[in-house]
Amino acid sequence: MHESTHAFGPDQGLIGTLTVPAAHTGVPAAPCGMVLFNAGVVHRVGPHRINVKLARELARHGIPSIRFDLHGMGDSLGADGQRSYPQQVVLDLQAAMDMLQAATGVQRFTLLGFCSGALPSYWTALQDTRVRHIILHDALFLQTLQSRWRFLVVRLRNHGFKATAVALYLRRAAKALVWRTQGLVRRLRRLQVDAAAPADGRSLKAQLIPGLTQLAQRGVQVSVVQSGADFSNVNYAEQITEAFGLDDASIPSLRTGWLAPIDHVMTSINAQRAFIDWICADVLQQQNAALDLAPDLAHHAPVGADPAHVSD
Repeated sequence: MHESTHAFGPDQGLIGTLTVPAAHTGVPAAPCGMVLFNAGVVHRVGPHRINVKLARELARHGIPSIRFDLHGMGDSLGADGQRSYPQQVVLDLQAAMDMLQAATGVQRFTLLGFCSGALPSYWTALQDTRVRHIILHDALFLQTLQSRWRFLVVRLRNHGFKATAVALYLRRAAKALVWRTQGLVRRLRRLQVDAAAPADGRSLKAQLIPGLTQLAQRGVQVSVVQSGADFSNVNYAEQITEAFGLDDASIPSLRTGWLAPIDHVMTSINAQRAFIDWICADVLQQQNAALDLAPDLAHHAPVGADPAHVSD
């Protein structure tokens, strides 16, 4: 494995680190490269250096990657302000793909959209046919009736039915009633606004479903993985597809995963290992499918694998 840091982009204002597999490993050259970038305002190394660890693990499987800072984040310079945020991040991701392509020769790419990085990955996939796979982590928190009930059961189990707990339930029920009434009013107002708004102003769900369908028609793999430690958001494996009203037949290139034991930023070593295993398994499966090879994922079970040590 070899790592080097570069300035790139039209203004040389972007800073990124290439991680390239060693030439003597005997692992076949990968058909795709991986692009990693900021999660929120976190430096390109990612929360708890997860991008560094993931890049090095991917390199062991012959997959090159670039981890970089978007304009205005980490070590990269600020943008000139001439473009909107969606336009700028798409150009930044395209520049990162150009850099990785020039360095390694790969012509197809996987983008990892970590939390706030999900929409930039999605926008770029819609505009650039070199993107063949996007992974969206902890980006879609769409509730269902089942997820709300599951969360309520956990809360009841934790608090019990003592007098103080019952008083707490009554206070929260009163607040919830007020909140639901206000929410209904806001929703009715939003429906009126949305009916007259352009497509860009519509809800996330309304924007994503046509886009996901479009990506599926182009053969782009979309993987959605959610952490499970924050039980209030996503708390069962089928929640995302149910919230979207999707099934395997509607968008066959959509994969979902629910990593129940891990938290959003993978605080523990075990959580980091589980996340890295899932991502590697997903990437290798997609790339092996592209090569028409049978995937060998014995050491990368998406869920339930025994966590191992994660290298620095």
